[in-house]
Amino acid sequence: MMTAPGRVRPSPGPVEAAPRVLCVGATSESWLALSRALRPLRCVALQVPSLESAFLEVQHTRPALVLVHWRQLVAGAGMGLRALKLRLGGDGPPVVLVAEPETPAEVLEVGDAEGVEDCLLSPLRTHELRARLAMLAEGGVPAAPVRASRVRSRLLLLAGASGPLAWSGLGALLEACGHRILYSATVGGGAARVAEHGERPDLVVSREGAPGVPRSLPSPRLQPLLAGVPSLTLDADAPVRPASLLPRLHALLGREDASLRVEARVRFCCPVSFGEAGPRGAEWRSGVSSALSPGGLLVRTLVPAKAGTAVELHILLPTLGERLETHGVVAWAHAYAPRNGVSHPYGMGVRFLGMGPPRLMQLRQLCQAEVRP
Repeated sequence: MMTAPGRVRPSPGPVEAAPRVLCVGATSESWLALSRALRPLRCVALQVPSLESAFLEVQHTRPALVLVHWRQLVAGAGMGLRALKLRLGGDGPPVVLVAEPETPAEVLEVGDAEGVEDCLLSPLRTHELRARLAMLAEGGVPAAPVRASRVRSRLLLLAGASGPLAWSGLGALLEACGHRILYSATVGGGAARVAEHGERPDLVVSREGAPGVPRSLPSPRLQPLLAGVPSLTLDADAPVRPASLLPRLHALLGREDASLRVEARVRFCCPVSFGEAGPRGAEWRSGVSSALSPGGLLVRTLVPAKAGTAVELHILLPTLGERLETHGVVAWAHAYAPRNGVSHPYGMGVRFLGMGPPRLMQLRQLCQAEVRP
């Protein structure tokens, strides 16, 4: 017996799971405000009272974003944040600090040292959370634009360097310039990792082994990838002096990048709000500064303004209880994107416009750390 034809229902497509936001901190008025800000965003908010609880929670829950209240970093709790970061993994969800105007600078410094990648200011605004969740849902933006640009981020291969602090901090200095760095034991190994993601390095810097030790060369298959790429081999016996080496590296890149003067940067952790300058008011976004230089400010945020954009800056100074308003131009920017083994901070470097020497000197006097290498 044949049944009468009926209306065919299309099979339902895959349903995307709502993003999970893990909120770490005791219940408070600011956390209730956070819940209200998250409500319109169609996400699942999970709250745990401490970093230790968060460590247990992420063993069976994969959040898209982790928000940590600043009071969790008080009284030496930084090791808890470090353990949580290790548990989340290098490709895990970003960790964002939730700060308030009265948050001490010392707490922000702990967050910076433990790898906090962004900062939200209370009272939290829905559009700030929406921008970050949208960026995460899209998987981020390409870390390096394909088309050539004056402000395009450069990919540097440092063969023989174990990380940003190796070679007297050369990698950290280059990252502060806005470059993306691939640290590798050898040139060949680094070239192979670059090729996996369809990229090509802009510069190769090597310091492999002692004199007389054969250099590890890329395989014939990878040699075309490095053809024409400028390179610099450092003396294995001589100390590396990053500040004096920087102009030479930028000359090889064909780039002049002295405007920020990051070689003279000092640690400077303050909440920062920024918006595009112009007659039309743009939505303001937030972040946290990590360093101050004679030329500008380094800001950590998942949603920076684009390179070349003129911005207004509001810098909260916890030590003075003041807000400094100034202007700048974004020299480089890295919005959230999978790093794929390449090292760089999320955020932007902003070159000051109209910052007078007396005010800049006052800011530098607030910095508690010595000049970095």
